[in-house]
Amino acid sequence: MGKLEFDRDIIEETMDRIVERTMRMDMTWDWPCGVAYYGIAEAYEATGKQQYLDRMKERVDELIDLGLPGFTVNTCAMGHVLLTLYQHTGSELYRDIIEAKVDYLEHEALRFGDGVLQHTVSADNDFPEQCWADTLFMAALFLLRAGVLLDRPELTADALKQWYWHIQYLQDEKNGLWYHGYNHITCL
Repeated sequence: MGKLEFDRDIIEETMDRIVERTMRMDMTWDWPCGVAYYGIAEAYEATGKQQYLDRMKERVDELIDLGLPGFTVNTCAMGHVLLTLYQHTGSELYRDIIEAKVDYLEHEALRFGDGVLQHTVSADNDFPEQCWADTLFMAALFLLRAGVLLDRPELTADALKQWYWHIQYLQDEKNGLWYHGYNHITCL
């Protein structure tokens, strides 16, 4: 196997452009922003560039000041950036919102079957008894990261349970590929 060769400076310049473009986007507290800011948080972790963290903090603080939306699986995606901000700033504001998201997922989020998180995008029951691959990023990975950061093994256990059941429902046994979603009512 050939050796992977890359120019770190070129990669970091590209990351700078992506971060800059992302920060110019007008996004709200929902899954697109959660996914995008997770990428910036990971760029910060990889490079240690303080400006990435500072820009995220500034924008997240603005979004918090505007008011948080009701929680859904989709809006929990913003929990990833909150975990990074809490880890690196120690701000209790971020921890309080993390705890509120965790409380929602653990006690209020719709579940079915063996405690599988139902994918939700609004306060309505949009997709009754459906699990989606999206939920693994937005909720299960968030619970896993929160469990590790906050030293709460019950969150880690629930996150791993979500991964187990999503694999059972979404992975095609014949070819190993995944379906995007599964409807527990129609079993499709």
